[in-house]
Parts: sequence; C-alpha cells; structure tokens
Amino acid sequence: MKTGIRILLVDDHSLVRDGVEAILQLEPDFHHIVHAESCREALAAVRAAAPDIILLDRRMPEGDGFDLLVELGQIAPQSHVIMMTASATPSEVALARSLGAVGHLPKSVRRATLISAIRTVMAGGTCFETQASPISAAPALSPRELEVLENLRRGLSNQEISQVLGISEYTVKAHMKAIFAKLGAANRSEAVTLGFERGILSF
Repeated sequence: MKTGIRILLVDDHSLVRDGVEAILQLEPDFHHIVHAESCREALAAVRAAAPDIILLDRRMPEGDGFDLLVELGQIAPQSHVIMMTASATPSEVALARSLGAVGHLPKSVRRATLISAIRTVMAGGTCFETQASPISAAPALSPRELEVLENLRRGLSNQEISQVLGISEYTVKAHMKAIFAKLGAANRSEAVTLGFERGILSF
C-alpha cells in the first residue's frame, strides 16, 4: 500500500492553494494533497482524509482561522497544524502556538523552508518562522468601548453585552464598529487579539 504524508491546504485563494500544491507535489512522499477553501470544507476534509499536516490560512470565509484551529484540535488532535499568513504580529503567533499550532509561516516562505517545516513537525518538532507586522501605538478607546472590548474577550454575545452594560444592542453594535475601526480589526476575535497585542487588554 502506498504510504506518505497526507496534507490538507486550507486557504480561500485558489492561486495560493494551487501554488503551494505545485511545490508539495515535487516531494515523492507528499502523495495525498487535498484542498479546502472555507472552515466548513476544512472540517469535512479532516474527517474524510485524516491529514497528517494542515496548512491553515489565518483569515477564512465563514469564520476565523483561530476558531478553526481550536475545532481542529478537538476533532483531529493527531493532525499537525501550521498556520500560514501574509503577515502576523508577535501576539498572533503566540496565540496560534497557545491554541495548538505547531508552526507559523509567512506565505512568502521559500520552498525549501516549507518542505523542511513539514518534515520537522512530522518528526515532532515545531516551526515558528514569521514576518511580524510592526506594532502600532495603542489607539484611544473610550471608557465604554473598553468595557465592550473586555466583554468581547469574555466571549459574550451582543445581547449579553447589552444586558451586562445596560445599553441597547444597537449601541453595542455601534461601539463594536468603532472598536474595529480604531484597531483595524476585521472581526471579534481579531479585535481581542489586537487588544492584547496593543496592551489594551492584559492576560
């Protein structure tokens, strides 16, 4: 029976997936490579293919790469997850490691480095080479925005935050919009991550 390293590529950009696959196919023992372009497809592919290695993009449709990383740790603890992003802050790399990733690489990584990273984690090691984005100064959030961000950190829904703070859900959404704009965040989990990275939130 043909054996080798089974790899799942999770990225919503087809050019990225095709490019990485072309690199991996040059290795004779990387014989089973499957694709997923969303969190839902990734979970289905994990159950169907039981990959040894998962190359996971940070930003995904229908969810966030960090959220998916947590789910993968629950349903596929035997898989080794390497996150690949265009850029990352030191806090994002640390968060990936804390959530179970065994590696974090920039998408600009050289072919030899990617191949070496896969073989390293298959042997039980880790690979955390990344190009960290510069950390900008902490933006000035209002006292209420800080309260909303703290409750986002706790994982509360908009409705729960409105009840805790005694404000309407509409007001909560307005504060969240302002928080996202000031932090440059695309979603709730990224806002929390940036809050830690900028020193607004503390561990």
